[in-house]
Amino acid sequence: EEWSCKIASNEETVITEFPRNGSRVVFQLYWDVAPLACENFATLCTNGGNSLDSIGSSKKIKPAPIGESGKELTYRNSIIHRVLKGFIVQGGDFVFGNGSGGESIYGKKFKDERAGLGIKHDRAGILSMGNSGKNSNTSQFFVTLDKAPPCDGKHVVFGEVVSGMEVMASMERFATSSGEPSVPMKITDCGAYTPLSTPGGGFWYDRPDSESYTGITPEFMIRPRVGILAPSKQACERFQKALGEHASATLVAADDVRGDDDDIVRSVLKPLEKFALDMVVVAPACAKLLVTMDVPLSWIHAAKKSNAALPKKEQVFIEAKPVEVLAAIMSKSWVGTRPGWLLSASFTHR
Repeated sequence: EEWSCKIASNEETVITEFPRNGSRVVFQLYWDVAPLACENFATLCTNGGNSLDSIGSSKKIKPAPIGESGKELTYRNSIIHRVLKGFIVQGGDFVFGNGSGGESIYGKKFKDERAGLGIKHDRAGILSMGNSGKNSNTSQFFVTLDKAPPCDGKHVVFGEVVSGMEVMASMERFATSSGEPSVPMKITDCGAYTPLSTPGGGFWYDRPDSESYTGITPEFMIRPRVGILAPSKQACERFQKALGEHASATLVAADDVRGDDDDIVRSVLKPLEKFALDMVVVAPACAKLLVTMDVPLSWIHAAKKSNAALPKKEQVFIEAKPVEVLAAIMSKSWVGTRPGWLLSASFTHR
């Protein structure tokens, strides 16, 4: 899903600065736990068509089907109506936009699924159904910002955040005691994430365009999700500083990992297997570990399923120093060299 937060400004001013965070959140759905909730959520994300893979094309979204409420059955352009610090971010009420409405693809409401009720809200990033009581699920959902034990057994858990928690953290900054965000927030786009075909992170950028009627042309700027493997926390921080706002970094300091070299490698491969990362950058001091790394089986299966090009090992695992990390990502990684994909870092390395 695409999430946006607009801070009040002069209406005549076109803002073209890059945001500090991306706007894309990728979820994994628990189809084997709560198939009704998953089907509902997935359909409301894709109704009208899937635009997330249409970078560089003129693909347009069709109107979504109209529900019993008279509203389109889609999350697209619906608002985030509730943000509570240290608790949840909630949205999905495309009927009234205030948490009092919502409609499922099955009708207005559908029943709870016992397996989903049994999963704990035990960490940040849990995706769960919003409701007004037992068996009252609609289109509303929430994402936890921390442990949320008051929700256990009352709300159906049906997924988790794979990547994009920095987007949640950004929205949390505008939480209020009443729950109503202090600035408007909405889901500007949504769809199905296809591994190796859909950019996992980034934001929409209004590129100035004198030939456009509006004076701008929206473009999706990719912000790669990069795993950093370096010998120490200090070395990791140097990589993070070098990446700046042009990548989402997951840091792994070899000194902080308990165990041997295999444990260190597993710590970076695990998020890669879940498609939470696009690549891994390895510091020269840890380069010996590259020989034990390879493209995960999950990537091979995903490539076959979607008929996507499978990146080569050297496009996924890249050795680089902090000073050269951005240039290496753009020139060597599968994300940086993918035709039609535009990285925000390219604007600073022309």
